[in-house]
Amino acid sequence: MQSNLIQVTAAVIRRDGKILLCGRLPGSRFAECMEFPGGKAEAGETLNECLKRELREELGAEVYVMDLIHVEQVLFGEKALQVNFFRTAFKHGSPPPLPREGQSVRWVSVETIDREPMLPGDRHLAELLASAEKKWKKNAFAQ
Repeated sequence: MQSNLIQVTAAVIRRDGKILLCGRLPGSRFAECMEFPGGKAEAGETLNECLKRELREELGAEVYVMDLIHVEQVLFGEKALQVNFFRTAFKHGSPPPLPREGQSVRWVSVETIDREPMLPGDRHLAELLASAEKKWKKNAFAQ
């Protein structure tokens, strides 16, 4: 993978056993895919600042960016991306997420997130989250 990776942020927002996903814009590359909300960092912007800005622009939401939980490097066409996934939560009083850029937004069960058509850079984390959720439920109820 190239050393000049484009830095991308993505939010993993969990509520009531579900994860927030966004649908790609109709007519865009991978339009049939879902993705974790986020976007590319601008020059001079920290990853934390980037994720807050992207969620404000895309969803009108104010968020707390917590810990980095996963990093994925992926080729997206001719571009080499490093996708930085952060555990994220809505700030108290933030309006519900509403798509502002034409994309769809929906809450998907953590246990079945791996069945969603995901962007290539998001697929691995979706599989990890679903697997961990299934193991947790199996172990929690096996006692």
